[in-house]
Amino acid sequence: MPTTFVSLVALVVLAFPGFVLHRRFRLRNPERERSTLDELLTIVFAGTAVDAAVAVIFVVGAVVFKLPLPRFDSLVSAPSAYVAQNVLATTAWAAAFLAAAIGLAFVLGSPRWPGLGDKITPGAMAGRRRRHPHQSAWWLLFHENPGSRIYVGCLLTDGGYVAGYLHSFSTLVTENGDRELTLEGDIEYRPPNGSAAVLSNVNAASVKADHIQLLTVTYVVPAAEAPVAGEEAGSDAE
Repeated sequence: MPTTFVSLVALVVLAFPGFVLHRRFRLRNPERERSTLDELLTIVFAGTAVDAAVAVIFVVGAVVFKLPLPRFDSLVSAPSAYVAQNVLATTAWAAAFLAAAIGLAFVLGSPRWPGLGDKITPGAMAGRRRRHPHQSAWWLLFHENPGSRIYVGCLLTDGGYVAGYLHSFSTLVTENGDRELTLEGDIEYRPPNGSAAVLSNVNAASVKADHIQLLTVTYVVPAAEAPVAGEEAGSDAE
């Protein structure tokens, strides 16, 4: 544990980028149970990798632009004394380093980062997703066609039916009845032994997993990406 202000600042600079990267990855991946030690080691190693990359960039940039670097030997041997003598320079370098490391971690953890690989080899990437052991059936279905809207139909255990566009869903890997998904748009509902109807003045609905016995998914391509009938006919004529 840090015992001085300098060591506390150093801990934040070194560990916070790993925390940012870890959180970004959690937002775009299925949620699964992990031990505290596993989480801590992931943050530490991710932060160390990001910090090392930024340190290399800073050193190269300082050499190219002939900027004075902090004395790392003095920081290691007598950190408090060195910081006290070079407060402004040390603070500026630490702030710049932390901002750059957090920015790099944020970019690396962005959902757009692996999207290039999906576009290059969509079949291979889809196959890898299906073989991944830490993904639920919901996650696989809802990520099968990136960029499309997802229309979900739920046949309920009581014989009813509800449908709408997917708004959100539980990212838990464990497939239990406590998971929920939410639907938005014009919500269609058919009670047991009744006729289907669009619920008026209803814009969203929540459905628990243990009430669903069959779930259907329709991938709706945005209108701007859909081929125009005239263009199809013209291309056939050619």
